[in-house]
Amino acid sequence: MSLSIQEPLCIENHDLKLPFDAEMIAQVRNQGRLTRFKEDAIIFKEGDQMSMVPILVEGRVRVFYRNDNTDRELLLYSVRPHETSMLSCVSFLSEENKVNMYAVAEAESILLYLPMNTMILWSKTKLEWNQLVVASFREIFDMLTRGLQSAGTASLEERILDFLKIRVNTENSNCISMTHLEIANSLGTTRVVVSRILKTLESQRVLSLRRGTVELLIG
Repeated sequence: MSLSIQEPLCIENHDLKLPFDAEMIAQVRNQGRLTRFKEDAIIFKEGDQMSMVPILVEGRVRVFYRNDNTDRELLLYSVRPHETSMLSCVSFLSEENKVNMYAVAEAESILLYLPMNTMILWSKTKLEWNQLVVASFREIFDMLTRGLQSAGTASLEERILDFLKIRVNTENSNCISMTHLEIANSLGTTRVVVSRILKTLESQRVLSLRRGTVELLIG
């Protein structure tokens, strides 16, 4: 995880592919700010006060809780480009416009920033936006529920395998660029435990380990 390494982009040069009506698209073009984040860059962190609300256009972002006292992380959910409001809904529906979690770019990502007042106006006047927000909250709820069910009923080995299979499907590649520590943080456990289980799975020819990479050998 690194500082917010970012680069402003010209919004006119990008096809944002957003499911908005013509009026909303015009507001995006007039008021929006487009920014590219490098992999591992921090997009927002706990306690940040948001004056602009982010929407993911390209890339992938992970949202997680971090305990600074223990230096441990717990993955809450990941956001992909078609999940339009899964980042914005956690930042503009707050009385103080503050976030209580972290968001980090898992790959090079492009985010659209819109003024908070515009998002509040959309929540009052735009059915399309409210439908997206409700769908996002439902998706977040489902992911958190699946995570809790898995933590309560599945072994850690099963959870690691399920996590890796999801990443394979997301990235369309059997090779996943993640360290053992990143996997451990995503599952709320320790690197030592994850490394031991991965070594066992490698001996069973379930996966192959290379520095910073895990290759899944089974479907």
